[in-house]
Amino acid sequence: MADGGEVLLRRGGERHNTTRFVKGTNAKKPPNFEGTGVIALFKHPLSIFLVCVPFGVCSYYLSWDPAYTFWLNFFAMLPMAKILGDITEELAAGLRNDLLAGLINATFGNAVEMVITVQTLRGGLYAVVKATLLGSVLSNVLLVLGMSFLFGGLVNIDGKKAEEAKQKDAESLEKEATGGYSMVAEKVQTFKILGAMVNTSMLLLSCLSFTLVTVFGTMLEDHYKFDRTHLEDVMLPISRTCSIIIISAYVAYIVFQLFTHRTVMAEGGDGEEEEEESSISVATCSVLLFVMTAVVAFCSDLLVDSIESMTANANMGEHFIGIILLPIVGNACEHAAAVRFAMQDKPGLSIGIAVGSSTQIALFVVPFSVLVGWAIDRPMDLNFGALNVTVMTLSVIVVLSMVVDGQSNWLQGYLLCAAYAVIAVLFWYVPNSTSI
Repeated sequence: MADGGEVLLRRGGERHNTTRFVKGTNAKKPPNFEGTGVIALFKHPLSIFLVCVPFGVCSYYLSWDPAYTFWLNFFAMLPMAKILGDITEELAAGLRNDLLAGLINATFGNAVEMVITVQTLRGGLYAVVKATLLGSVLSNVLLVLGMSFLFGGLVNIDGKKAEEAKQKDAESLEKEATGGYSMVAEKVQTFKILGAMVNTSMLLLSCLSFTLVTVFGTMLEDHYKFDRTHLEDVMLPISRTCSIIIISAYVAYIVFQLFTHRTVMAEGGDGEEEEEESSISVATCSVLLFVMTAVVAFCSDLLVDSIESMTANANMGEHFIGIILLPIVGNACEHAAAVRFAMQDKPGLSIGIAVGSSTQIALFVVPFSVLVGWAIDRPMDLNFGALNVTVMTLSVIVVLSMVVDGQSNWLQGYLLCAAYAVIAVLFWYVPNSTSI
């Protein structure tokens, strides 16, 4: 394939469509950017924040205030997270194999979170690692899903039907004037229950694992009050063994959604539009993926180095940064995509982004962080603290109650957003020295 223009892949005279998937799932979706070729990757409005990359580097090496280093690299990560996600989608689409594409998407869908996790582990900020991973799950299942249900239950983006109607009455004129946006009364959206329930069940499995390890660790703390070394010697093997088991459950989940139950797990009704061909060659995507990953790793390293100095001087705790702020870096563009799909009456794609991505983090990235810590000799474990596992478990149960009937409305979305706001307020007031 060559860059630029539409590319038709033919075998025996037939056209073979390539497929892009929603982050962490096998639900089909259109391209995440407008246009063709490499330049199209950088056309998104968020790309303006790429100017923060050189300033963030200068801030670190010129010893500016740590707050400048943190915020410059924070905003620099936003467009890079989107670009990295788009490159992964294009690489998967260019492989001409839906199963392989889905596997790549499922593995690298949260590449930014994985890079930040490794860099934070190297910095020894284990509490920040745990808070960031927990925050990614919470922001997806509460904030992203909540905003999707909220706006999807109130607003329609109905450009196709507005074009088809062509009846010059007051309603269609208003739709044309507002670009297809319209408020809808008593709107209820429906979606496939199986995908939502499987993902939520997997999240509950991760909650069970983290909660049991945390409770066991709390019990051992009472037993080994003055022997932290012995406590660590017990907790690390338990966490590493449980991480291997959790990853095996994630592998089973991938086999389930990509092989044995691929058809029933796919959001067929939400992905009926014809998929566009990849406009970037596999070789180009591979080079771009390597370069962007290196830049993300470098900027995230500077970001992590500035956290401790910034929190010491600012009225903002490490727990709030990890649970609320850092997850925004890797998920901002996916948040917007989920809301857009919900407003287009494609709640299945929104749930695929929100709950599917959370499942990937909880069952893959979290145990991945423990095993990476093992590899680089860092004592990362699955003891997330009583408050953290309680918040996560209750949040997943609330989400389960929202998706169990296969329907959503704006009130459910508002309730999920309100729950996220309560959690944000809670962690704003948690002191740095507190073990949660």
